[in-house]
Amino acid sequence: MSYTKSSDTLKIKPSEAAKDIYKIALANRELSENSRKLAPEIIEKLTDYELFRMALPKHLGGIEDNPVETLKTYETLASAETSVAWIVWNNHLACTFGKFLNKTSINEIYKNKTDIYANSTRPEGFAKIVPDGYMVSGRWTLVSGCELADWFVLRCLVTGGDLPTNLGPGAKLKLMYVPKKFVKIIDTWNVGGLRGTGSHDIEIEEAFVQESYAVDFESTVENNTAYNRLPIGAINASGCAAMSLGLLKGAIDELTKMCLDRVTPGKNPDLRDRLTVQTVLAKANSALAANRAQLHSSVSTLWEESVNENIYTDVQLADVWAASCEAATAARFLISEIYAVAGTSSLYTKFRIERIHRDVHAVLQHGIIQPHWMNQAGMAYVGLKPTAAMFRI
Repeated sequence: MSYTKSSDTLKIKPSEAAKDIYKIALANRELSENSRKLAPEIIEKLTDYELFRMALPKHLGGIEDNPVETLKTYETLASAETSVAWIVWNNHLACTFGKFLNKTSINEIYKNKTDIYANSTRPEGFAKIVPDGYMVSGRWTLVSGCELADWFVLRCLVTGGDLPTNLGPGAKLKLMYVPKKFVKIIDTWNVGGLRGTGSHDIEIEEAFVQESYAVDFESTVENNTAYNRLPIGAINASGCAAMSLGLLKGAIDELTKMCLDRVTPGKNPDLRDRLTVQTVLAKANSALAANRAQLHSSVSTLWEESVNENIYTDVQLADVWAASCEAATAARFLISEIYAVAGTSSLYTKFRIERIHRDVHAVLQHGIIQPHWMNQAGMAYVGLKPTAAMFRI
């Protein structure tokens, strides 16, 4: 990618930049949908505002501030077009993994501010130990934004010596940084929800990855900042929840607009006169505000603890996991209600509710927002130790 940053995009908060991108995302919805990847105009703006780089150190374009700022960004983008928020959210995770690189490697991989990143935490590849590094091969599924990416962060099973060749006890996993020249994209993303994310399969055949470009969750974090101390799993879950709330906001906005546009003279009741419509809009607005407040509050608590270099309690982490799961689930339920009360209009692609309904069900298929995380949070609340590895990482 080679875009020139304009002066009016400098030093704007990500959440404010998202408001600027909102109309562009809306205007390019059909192009992103039909091409199954984000439209070039959207990519250009996201790159200009460095929204692909929010998790990086400041000198590389990151924010290094309260991550609630990222949640506001995802929500606004998702309220326009979910695929835009999804790719930004995925880049946040790919850039988060950069904290495990040494200072030289992170500056090498993330030096180009127009680069875009993709990742897969599914351990579907193999990394054979060779002199000075690894030989990586494999096929990864559901790699969002792969056609846009310049770098890929891919989880692999490390093999060689006495290491097991299958996942299970004793298996060693690492994240490998691989440039796009080694990646073959396999066209598999024929879907409805999140169609614009271009989450195709990818394949690699024997790409050499140097030792310093291979990391894991136990790798040393040289740049020990408050942002780098944030828990990866809980913050990632909160981002998924924020997108779900953005979808709910989009559905509320669309149904409200439909009500205001369909005011007709005469005695026949309009859409806005239906009790079901009035009720669901009241419920949805209330739930949106409540879930947003709880999500932001729980994430802000983690941020304050990180700033003060404190260790998070399981209950503090549970608050984020629980708020994330509840926000996402509530959003899906209310969007389905909005879809129902809007009547036959919900069937037509010209109304945003149709795609929002598809997208929210796709968003909630992600593993980071599944019901078992609510169970893990509940364990912490009753004094038990949550068992999922990603609960604390």
